[in-house]
Amino acid sequence: MKVAIISNGDLGDVEKLKLIMPDFDKIVCCDGGIRHLCVLGLEPDLVVGDFDSVDHALLEQYKRKGVSIKTHPVIKNETDTELAANASLELGAKQVILLGALGKRWDHSYANVMVLVKLAEMGIDATILHSHNQIKVSNKGFTLNAEPGQILSLLPLGDNVVIQSVKGLQYPICNQEMPLSAPYGISNIFMEKYVEIKVKTGWLMVVLTED
Repeated sequence: MKVAIISNGDLGDVEKLKLIMPDFDKIVCCDGGIRHLCVLGLEPDLVVGDFDSVDHALLEQYKRKGVSIKTHPVIKNETDTELAANASLELGAKQVILLGALGKRWDHSYANVMVLVKLAEMGIDATILHSHNQIKVSNKGFTLNAEPGQILSLLPLGDNVVIQSVKGLQYPICNQEMPLSAPYGISNIFMEKYVEIKVKTGWLMVVLTED
């Protein structure tokens, strides 16, 4: 099951995002993220959050439509996006796409990357999808596809990472440590349509990006 999580951050170029956005089986919306639903052409199956940043008139519209609303306390340990991730797991998600997960609140953007780690630890294929950035994390590896010339940055996440091998990128890496303090994996380039990356130890974040 493929589940979308709609957070309250930035989408980037909406028309471009809609072109790369897959179809979803279920839509879980976080709090103020309901502002994005109409422009994305999506209808939620569930809205979760503490509703401290929501347009309450819009929330009432979805309530009248019969959309399930799950309210959480304002004082809590989880972010609204993490609550949505938990709800996605309860729905039986096998793949999760986070939209609106990046933005001017860098603390929330980083916390949403941590949600990717949470999902990856549970064996869920999870991605932050933005019009100009696609972010994935793994402590095992990736198989990625894009057009030759596409920029892919490889970054250690949380601690040093050892990359066992990289195939299909311009700058090869083989059994090499990438220290947390030396992110030399920025701006590698697809040379083929398919790239395979194997991680030996640690967590690696990959960012398929463009200016």
